[in-house]
Amino acid sequence: MSKVLVNTFDIDGVIYFGEEHYGVRPCDMDIIVTGRSFEQREETEKMLESRGIYNRVMYNPLKRSDPAYSREASGKHKAETIQELENLHDYKIGMHFEDDPIQIAEIKKLHPNLNIIHLVRESEEHVKY
Repeated sequence: MSKVLVNTFDIDGVIYFGEEHYGVRPCDMDIIVTGRSFEQREETEKMLESRGIYNRVMYNPLKRSDPAYSREASGKHKAETIQELENLHDYKIGMHFEDDPIQIAEIKKLHPNLNIIHLVRESEEHVKY
């Protein structure tokens, strides 16, 4: 059986730039891999649904209050989740859409050949890590 080709997407700084701004939209089969904590599931899914986005979302297993919660930890979570999707769920990740260079560096440690689309902004006005 061949693997299903999908792309993965970060939320903040890729899909979401605040209530009044829209970002990049995943296709139906694509998977959202966010650094947002599992504790933010309800508010995150409401926001995504308000934009007509119903994709599968993979959350960071750390609580926001956990001292280990960081941009680096979020990048490691994304790298491990991408590996799990490829190894356990028969997905082939075509591209990952990410804005945070710290998280990109963490993802690249585990996936040096992954095609990462790095979204770069002129300011951080609409993004909060």
